Amino acid sequence: MDAVRTIALSCVFTLVTQASFGQATPDTANIPQPHLARSRAEAFQDNNWKFPALITCYPNEGQPAEKVIKDPGPAKAADNFYFLGDGIVAAWAVDTPGGIILIDTLNNKEEADKYIIAGLQKLGLDPARIKTIIVSHGHGDHYGGARYLQDKYGAKVYMTALDSDFMEKNAGRNPVWGPPPRRDQVAMDGQTVTLGDIGIKLFITAGHTPASLSLLIPVKDKGRVRTLLYLGGITNKGLTAEMHSAYDQWTTRLLAVSAEQKPEGVIGNHSSYDEAATKIEKLRARPEGANPFFTGPASTLRYLRVLKECNLNNAEIERAQRK
Repeated sequence: MDAVRTIALSCVFTLVTQASFGQATPDTANIPQPHLARSRAEAFQDNNWKFPALITCYPNEGQPAEKVIKDPGPAKAADNFYFLGDGIVAAWAVDTPGGIILIDTLNNKEEADKYIIAGLQKLGLDPARIKTIIVSHGHGDHYGGARYLQDKYGAKVYMTALDSDFMEKNAGRNPVWGPPPRRDQVAMDGQTVTLGDIGIKLFITAGHTPASLSLLIPVKDKGRVRTLLYLGGITNKGLTAEMHSAYDQWTTRLLAVSAEQKPEGVIGNHSSYDEAATKIEKLRARPEGANPFFTGPASTLRYLRVLKECNLNNAEIERAQRK
Protein backbone atom coordinates (compact mmCIF):
# COMPACT_ATOMS: atom_id res chain seq x y z
CA MET A 1 0.00 0.00 0.00
CA ASP A 2 2.85 2.42 0.74
CA ALA A 3 4.25 1.95 -2.77
CA VAL A 4 0.81 2.51 -4.31
CA ARG A 5 0.33 5.65 -2.19
CA THR A 6 3.70 7.04 -3.21
CA ILE A 7 3.01 6.42 -6.92
CA ALA A 8 -0.43 8.04 -6.64
CA LEU A 9 0.98 11.07 -4.87
CA SER A 10 3.72 11.39 -7.46
CA CYS A 11 1.13 11.35 -10.23
CA VAL A 12 -0.86 14.10 -8.52
CA PHE A 13 2.22 16.27 -8.12
CA THR A 14 3.32 15.60 -11.68
CA LEU A 15 0.01 16.96 -12.92
CA VAL A 16 0.40 20.04 -10.73
CA THR A 17 3.94 20.73 -11.93
CA GLN A 18 3.17 20.03 -15.59
CA ALA A 19 0.31 22.52 -15.46
CA SER A 20 2.40 25.10 -13.62
CA PHE A 21 5.75 24.74 -15.34
CA GLY A 22 4.39 24.45 -18.87
CA GLN A 23 3.30 28.06 -19.21
CA ALA A 24 3.22 31.39 -17.46
CA THR A 25 0.07 32.30 -15.57
CA PRO A 26 -2.41 34.29 -17.70
CA ASP A 27 -1.72 37.66 -16.10
CA THR A 28 2.00 37.39 -16.96
CA ALA A 29 1.70 35.84 -20.42
CA ASN A 30 2.58 39.08 -22.23
CA ILE A 31 5.52 40.03 -19.99
CA PRO A 32 8.97 39.03 -21.29
CA GLN A 33 10.54 36.58 -18.86
CA PRO A 34 14.18 35.91 -19.81
CA HIS A 35 15.05 34.91 -16.23
CA LEU A 36 12.32 32.27 -16.29
CA ALA A 37 13.87 30.79 -19.41
CA ARG A 38 17.29 30.74 -17.72
CA SER A 39 15.93 29.14 -14.56
CA ARG A 40 14.18 26.42 -16.56
CA ALA A 41 17.28 25.73 -18.63
CA GLU A 42 19.31 25.41 -15.42
CA ALA A 43 16.77 23.22 -13.64
CA PHE A 44 16.29 20.89 -16.59
CA GLN A 45 19.97 19.93 -16.48
CA ASP A 46 19.15 17.94 -13.39
CA ASN A 47 18.29 14.30 -14.05
CA ASN A 48 15.27 14.17 -11.77
CA TRP A 49 11.51 14.10 -12.27
CA LYS A 50 11.25 17.64 -10.97
CA PHE A 51 13.54 20.30 -9.55
CA PRO A 52 11.96 21.85 -6.43
CA ALA A 53 13.66 25.26 -6.60
CA LEU A 54 11.89 25.94 -9.88
CA ILE A 55 8.57 26.21 -8.09
CA THR A 56 9.68 29.63 -6.79
CA CYS A 57 9.21 30.87 -10.36
CA TYR A 58 5.53 29.92 -9.96
CA PRO A 59 4.83 31.37 -6.51
CA ASN A 60 1.11 30.57 -6.48
CA GLU A 61 1.82 26.84 -6.72
CA GLY A 62 4.05 26.45 -3.67
CA GLN A 63 1.31 25.94 -1.08
CA PRO A 64 -0.74 23.44 -3.13
CA ALA A 65 2.45 21.43 -3.67
CA GLU A 66 3.00 21.17 0.08
CA LYS A 67 -0.24 19.23 0.48
CA VAL A 68 0.85 16.29 -1.67
CA ILE A 69 2.25 14.36 1.30
CA LYS A 70 0.42 15.92 4.20
CA ASP A 71 2.02 14.12 7.12
CA PRO A 72 5.19 12.09 6.56
CA GLY A 73 5.70 11.66 10.31
CA PRO A 74 8.93 12.15 12.25
CA ALA A 75 11.94 10.71 10.49
CA LYS A 76 15.65 10.17 10.77
CA ALA A 77 17.22 11.97 7.80
CA ALA A 78 20.82 11.12 8.77
CA ASP A 79 22.65 9.58 11.74
CA ASN A 80 22.10 12.60 13.99
CA PHE A 81 19.64 14.67 11.97
CA TYR A 82 15.85 14.47 12.20
CA PHE A 83 12.76 15.81 10.44
CA LEU A 84 9.91 16.98 12.70
CA GLY A 85 6.77 18.45 11.24
CA ASP A 86 4.03 17.80 8.73
CA GLY A 87 4.22 17.96 4.95
CA ILE A 88 3.67 21.71 4.98
CA VAL A 89 5.97 23.15 7.66
CA ALA A 90 9.16 21.55 8.93
CA ALA A 91 11.29 21.70 12.03
CA TRP A 92 14.67 19.94 12.13
CA ALA A 93 16.71 18.58 15.02
CA VAL A 94 20.46 17.97 15.27
CA ASP A 95 21.44 15.60 18.07
CA THR A 96 24.81 16.36 19.68
CA PRO A 97 26.62 15.09 22.80
CA GLY A 98 25.71 18.40 24.45
CA GLY A 99 22.01 18.28 23.63
CA ILE A 100 19.65 18.95 20.73
CA ILE A 101 19.73 21.92 18.38
CA LEU A 102 16.22 22.60 17.08
CA ILE A 103 15.72 24.60 13.88
CA ASP A 104 12.28 26.25 13.79
CA THR A 105 9.30 25.40 15.98
CA LEU A 106 6.14 25.24 13.79
CA ASN A 107 2.96 27.28 14.41
CA ASN A 108 2.11 26.93 18.08
CA LYS A 109 2.26 24.95 21.33
CA GLU A 110 -0.11 22.28 20.03
CA GLU A 111 2.06 21.58 16.99
CA ALA A 112 5.20 21.66 19.11
CA ASP A 113 3.64 19.01 21.36
CA LYS A 114 2.39 16.88 18.46
CA TYR A 115 5.28 17.07 16.03
CA ILE A 116 8.38 18.13 17.96
CA ILE A 117 8.04 16.66 21.45
CA ALA A 118 6.10 13.54 20.47
CA GLY A 119 8.18 13.22 17.29
CA LEU A 120 11.46 13.22 19.19
CA GLN A 121 10.10 10.67 21.64
CA LYS A 122 8.97 8.41 18.81
CA LEU A 123 12.48 8.62 17.36
CA GLY A 124 13.99 7.63 20.71
CA LEU A 125 15.23 11.09 21.70
CA ASP A 126 14.51 13.01 24.89
CA PRO A 127 12.96 16.43 24.10
CA ALA A 128 14.24 17.72 27.44
CA ARG A 129 17.66 17.73 25.76
CA ILE A 130 16.61 20.65 23.51
CA LYS A 131 19.22 23.23 24.49
CA THR A 132 19.37 25.51 21.47
CA ILE A 133 16.62 26.79 19.15
CA ILE A 134 17.41 28.63 15.93
CA VAL A 135 14.42 30.49 14.47
CA SER A 136 14.92 31.03 10.76
CA HIS A 137 12.68 34.08 10.41
CA GLY A 138 9.84 36.07 11.87
CA HIS A 139 6.79 34.32 10.42
CA GLY A 140 4.62 32.57 12.98
CA ASP A 141 4.70 29.16 11.32
CA HIS A 142 8.38 29.04 12.27
CA TYR A 143 8.54 30.82 15.65
CA GLY A 144 5.06 29.86 16.95
CA GLY A 145 6.21 27.02 19.24
CA ALA A 146 9.42 28.68 20.41
CA ARG A 147 8.07 30.47 23.49
CA TYR A 148 6.52 27.25 24.77
CA LEU A 149 9.74 25.26 24.27
CA GLN A 150 11.81 28.14 25.66
CA ASP A 151 9.73 28.10 28.85
CA LYS A 152 9.47 24.31 29.11
CA TYR A 153 13.13 23.42 28.57
CA GLY A 154 15.05 26.65 29.18
CA ALA A 155 16.48 26.48 25.67
CA LYS A 156 18.46 29.39 24.24
CA VAL A 157 16.68 30.99 21.27
CA TYR A 158 18.71 32.49 18.44
CA MET A 159 17.05 34.98 16.09
CA THR A 160 18.23 38.02 14.16
CA ALA A 161 17.47 41.43 15.64
CA LEU A 162 15.60 42.71 12.57
CA ASP A 163 13.40 39.65 12.39
CA SER A 164 12.70 39.87 16.12
CA ASP A 165 11.42 43.39 15.45
CA PHE A 166 9.43 42.14 12.44
CA MET A 167 8.00 39.23 14.47
CA GLU A 168 6.88 41.41 17.36
CA LYS A 169 5.33 44.00 15.05
CA ASN A 170 3.24 41.37 13.28
CA ALA A 171 2.47 39.07 16.22
CA GLY A 172 -1.21 38.26 16.59
CA ARG A 173 -2.11 38.81 12.95
CA ASN A 174 -2.78 35.11 12.56
CA PRO A 175 -4.69 33.46 15.44
CA VAL A 176 -2.98 30.12 14.70
CA TRP A 177 0.45 31.45 15.63
CA GLY A 178 1.78 31.13 19.15
CA PRO A 179 3.25 34.12 20.99
CA PRO A 180 6.73 35.35 20.06
CA PRO A 181 9.60 33.93 22.11
CA ARG A 182 11.33 36.19 24.58
CA ARG A 183 14.33 37.95 23.09
CA ASP A 184 17.42 35.96 23.93
CA GLN A 185 20.46 35.35 21.72
CA VAL A 186 20.93 37.79 18.83
CA ALA A 187 21.92 35.78 15.77
CA MET A 188 24.68 37.48 13.80
CA ASP A 189 25.86 37.07 10.24
CA GLY A 190 28.88 34.78 10.08
CA GLN A 191 28.35 33.50 13.62
CA THR A 192 28.84 29.83 14.47
CA VAL A 193 26.37 28.38 16.97
CA THR A 194 28.04 25.44 18.72
CA LEU A 195 26.59 22.70 20.88
CA GLY A 196 28.47 19.52 21.70
CA ASP A 197 30.53 18.59 18.65
CA ILE A 198 28.37 20.47 16.10
CA GLY A 199 28.93 24.03 14.87
CA ILE A 200 26.25 25.58 12.66
CA LYS A 201 27.31 28.59 10.57
CA LEU A 202 24.73 31.40 10.25
CA PHE A 203 24.15 33.68 7.27
CA ILE A 204 21.69 36.56 7.17
CA THR A 205 19.76 36.22 3.91
CA ALA A 206 17.31 39.11 3.69
CA GLY A 207 14.45 39.18 1.22
CA HIS A 208 11.78 36.78 2.37
CA THR A 209 11.82 38.79 5.62
CA PRO A 210 14.13 41.60 6.77
CA ALA A 211 16.80 39.20 8.09
CA SER A 212 16.02 35.54 7.48
CA LEU A 213 18.70 33.06 8.50
CA SER A 214 20.31 30.42 6.31
CA LEU A 215 22.67 27.82 7.74
CA LEU A 216 25.47 25.43 6.95
CA ILE A 217 24.75 22.32 9.02
CA PRO A 218 27.32 19.53 9.38
CA VAL A 219 25.56 16.21 9.98
CA LYS A 220 26.67 12.59 10.08
CA ASP A 221 25.49 10.18 7.41
CA LYS A 222 26.55 6.57 7.92
CA GLY A 223 29.41 7.84 10.04
CA ARG A 224 30.61 10.41 7.52
CA VAL A 225 30.37 14.17 8.15
CA ARG A 226 28.45 15.86 5.33
CA THR A 227 27.17 19.43 5.10
CA LEU A 228 23.63 20.52 4.29
CA LEU A 229 22.64 24.04 3.24
CA TYR A 230 19.51 25.16 5.06
CA LEU A 231 17.66 28.07 3.45
CA GLY A 232 15.47 29.90 5.92
CA GLY A 233 13.57 32.17 3.54
CA ILE A 234 13.09 30.73 0.06
CA THR A 235 9.98 32.35 -1.44
CA ASN A 236 10.18 35.81 -2.99
CA LYS A 237 6.64 36.75 -4.01
CA GLY A 238 5.37 40.31 -3.59
CA LEU A 239 8.58 41.86 -2.27
CA THR A 240 9.64 45.46 -2.52
CA ALA A 241 12.32 46.28 -5.09
CA GLU A 242 14.79 46.64 -2.22
CA MET A 243 13.97 43.20 -0.83
CA HIS A 244 14.25 41.60 -4.28
CA SER A 245 17.68 43.22 -4.52
CA ALA A 246 18.65 41.88 -1.09
CA TYR A 247 17.52 38.41 -2.15
CA ASP A 248 19.66 38.65 -5.28
CA GLN A 249 22.65 39.62 -3.15
CA TRP A 250 22.36 36.64 -0.82
CA THR A 251 21.92 34.13 -3.61
CA THR A 252 25.10 35.52 -5.18
CA ARG A 253 26.88 35.29 -1.85
CA LEU A 254 25.72 31.74 -1.04
CA LEU A 255 26.73 30.60 -4.51
CA ALA A 256 30.27 31.67 -3.65
CA VAL A 257 30.07 30.14 -0.15
CA SER A 258 28.71 26.87 -1.53
CA ALA A 259 31.34 26.69 -4.26
CA GLU A 260 33.94 26.81 -1.48
CA GLN A 261 32.23 24.75 1.26
CA LYS A 262 30.54 22.23 -1.08
CA PRO A 263 27.32 21.45 0.83
CA GLU A 264 25.84 18.25 -0.53
CA GLY A 265 22.14 19.05 -0.28
CA VAL A 266 19.57 21.78 0.28
CA ILE A 267 16.83 21.76 2.91
CA GLY A 268 14.34 24.35 4.09
CA ASN A 269 11.23 24.71 6.20
CA HIS A 270 8.52 23.94 3.62
CA SER A 271 8.46 20.58 1.90
CA SER A 272 7.47 21.87 -1.53
CA TYR A 273 10.84 23.62 -1.75
CA ASP A 274 13.14 20.81 -0.63
CA GLU A 275 11.13 17.61 -1.24
CA ALA A 276 11.70 16.59 2.38
CA ALA A 277 8.47 14.61 2.63
CA THR A 278 9.22 12.73 -0.60
CA LYS A 279 12.81 12.06 0.47
CA ILE A 280 11.60 10.64 3.79
CA GLU A 281 9.39 8.17 1.94
CA LYS A 282 12.33 7.23 -0.30
CA LEU A 283 14.48 6.60 2.79
CA ARG A 284 11.82 4.37 4.29
CA ALA A 285 11.46 2.42 1.06
CA ARG A 286 15.22 2.01 0.56
CA PRO A 287 16.99 2.46 3.92
CA GLU A 288 20.18 0.87 2.66
CA GLY A 289 20.34 2.95 -0.52
CA ALA A 290 21.95 6.32 -1.14
CA ASN A 291 20.56 9.02 1.14
CA PRO A 292 18.28 11.24 -1.02
CA PHE A 293 18.95 14.28 1.17
CA PHE A 294 22.47 14.41 -0.25
CA THR A 295 22.17 15.26 -3.94
CA GLY A 296 25.72 16.57 -4.35
CA PRO A 297 27.50 19.95 -4.48
CA ALA A 298 26.64 20.51 -8.16
CA SER A 299 22.94 20.14 -7.41
CA THR A 300 23.24 22.62 -4.51
CA LEU A 301 24.79 25.22 -6.81
CA ARG A 302 22.09 24.54 -9.40
CA TYR A 303 19.42 25.06 -6.76
CA LEU A 304 20.84 28.47 -5.85
CA ARG A 305 21.17 29.51 -9.49
CA VAL A 306 17.52 28.64 -10.09
CA LEU A 307 16.46 30.62 -7.00
CA LYS A 308 18.48 33.59 -8.21
CA GLU A 309 16.82 33.60 -11.64
CA CYS A 310 13.32 33.02 -10.23
CA ASN A 311 13.71 35.97 -7.87
CA LEU A 312 14.82 38.20 -10.73
CA ASN A 313 11.93 36.95 -12.83
CA ASN A 314 9.38 37.65 -10.09
CA ALA A 315 10.89 41.11 -9.54
CA GLU A 316 10.51 41.93 -13.24
CA ILE A 317 6.91 40.66 -13.33
CA GLU A 318 5.96 42.68 -10.26
CA ARG A 319 7.65 45.80 -11.66
CA ALA A 320 5.77 45.42 -14.94
CA GLN A 321 2.45 44.91 -13.15
CA ARG A 322 2.92 48.08 -11.11
CA LYS A 323 3.23 50.23 -14.22
